[in-house]
Amino acid sequence: MDLAIIIVSFNVKRYLLDCLSSVCQTCQELNYEVIVVDNNSNDGSAEAVRKNFPDVRVVEIADNVGFAQANNQGYQTTNAEFILLLNPDTILKPGAVKTVLDFMKATSDAGLAGCRILNTDGTLQKSIKRFPSVGNNLISAFCLDKLFFQDEKRAAHYSSRNIVVDYVSGAFLMLRRCAIKDQAYLLNPAFKMYSEEKDLALRLKRKGWKCYFIPGAEIIHYGGRSTQQMPEEMFLELQRSQVKFFYTHYGRFYAQMLDLSWYLVLLASWLKSLAICIMPQNRHRARLMFMAIREYPRIKRPEAA
Repeated sequence: MDLAIIIVSFNVKRYLLDCLSSVCQTCQELNYEVIVVDNNSNDGSAEAVRKNFPDVRVVEIADNVGFAQANNQGYQTTNAEFILLLNPDTILKPGAVKTVLDFMKATSDAGLAGCRILNTDGTLQKSIKRFPSVGNNLISAFCLDKLFFQDEKRAAHYSSRNIVVDYVSGAFLMLRRCAIKDQAYLLNPAFKMYSEEKDLALRLKRKGWKCYFIPGAEIIHYGGRSTQQMPEEMFLELQRSQVKFFYTHYGRFYAQMLDLSWYLVLLASWLKSLAICIMPQNRHRARLMFMAIREYPRIKRPEAA
């Protein structure tokens, strides 16, 4: 088997079924299998998949174990050479999977690869990301990125060339199985949700593998359908995962500097949201940011690497 497509789903049945339809329509010429890991949904997702897509393997989990662990359970059921982690709230555009898979097969140093991600209106989503640094956090906190680096970011996202990046969005993430053969897991189970793709990319980079952005492949991503069901809890989980990432991958001093500078980013984001909180959606953002800056100092810090 060349490729296994793993989709972790939690209470997003309608999006999941549309996603599977796009997989079936765009991957017909590939040697692939689809594994849906249902993370204890209560909307009938597993039954709907079995009824409408009998060839799809469904793995049901009794408890919601989080994104990373659910992907690990799906990974354990396949021996495919390449693995595609695909969000359920995505639609594959024609040729997307084949384009990335062909690139991975032809590029021996490619451990990971992602594609261009679009919103439903055709505008770009942020799909290229950088590993955290104190400098970048300070630049963001003082809004200097808006003044000086917009053109650079835009050029990367609109690039027509395959380029090496730090890491890509987990909405569409293809990896080479042999790149993680010495790991006991696919995604680090210490990260329940968020930062898993960043953790994986940094681990592989330190082993000599590269992560590529393939703009010739495109998907549509509705974005955040699962997390919208409990936004405050998930936003706080995002902050926990950031802290965990800092102390997992960096020495204590630099982890503490990342920690502090990220708090400044949160504080600056809260102040900016207060300035534009007339609109209801901005008031909600202001509440989220206030919760984050209130709870962030209380997050338990692990031992540094």
